[in-house]
Amino acid sequence: MKTVVLLLIGAVISYLIGSLNSSIIMSRVLKKDDIRESGSGNAGATNMVRTYGKAYGVLAFVLDFVKVIVAYLIVWLIFSRVDADIFSKYEYFFKVVTGFFCFIGHIYPCFFGFRGGKGITVCAAMICLLDWRLFILGAILFFAIVFITKYISFSSILFGIVYPVCTFFLFDKEFSIINRYIEPKNSFGEQEMTLRIVATVIAAVFSAIVLYKHRENINRLIKGEENKIGSHKKDK
Repeated sequence: MKTVVLLLIGAVISYLIGSLNSSIIMSRVLKKDDIRESGSGNAGATNMVRTYGKAYGVLAFVLDFVKVIVAYLIVWLIFSRVDADIFSKYEYFFKVVTGFFCFIGHIYPCFFGFRGGKGITVCAAMICLLDWRLFILGAILFFAIVFITKYISFSSILFGIVYPVCTFFLFDKEFSIINRYIEPKNSFGEQEMTLRIVATVIAAVFSAIVLYKHRENINRLIKGEENKIGSHKKDK
């Protein structure tokens, strides 16, 4: 029960921090505007680039990425002192809860009428928290597809599809399938496989939300109407 209560408190803290959408705050404070009324209407780094320029987009990306790290550090500082043993035992799930509720807060921010961004940056930050290998692989894939196709939305969609698959195969370096073939002495225990499946299901939930938030982009891609990077045409 104590663990559940701590996780719930962590969820609330993370949601509130996630609701601090940097694109909306920056557009209001620096431009006296609302990014959601411009371009695609999305409160995210891509629309900041299209509307205000690359510097604003990069800053929005950095701030949204960092807020996940900050949320986790706050949760860690509080709960590692409340009960260090519980936090250490369930650290993976504290990271998941932190990332997930930052993600939800970013998409549905309570401070801004529950209308936020699509959560790709926040999702990437959570992946970085959970497994730096997945983060690097995801970043390489994302930017490679952007370079080839010039579609940021397509890269985000593909990222959402690949993420659960990579999570299953690379969940834990010590028990990864790749490492199993390199070092046959390593074996899958029942607990490790259970954690792998749980992690994959969590990744699939993130991916499902990402794909849902990109449903209009998917429709435009199919019709050939999606804007490429560098295009200044207003999104439909």
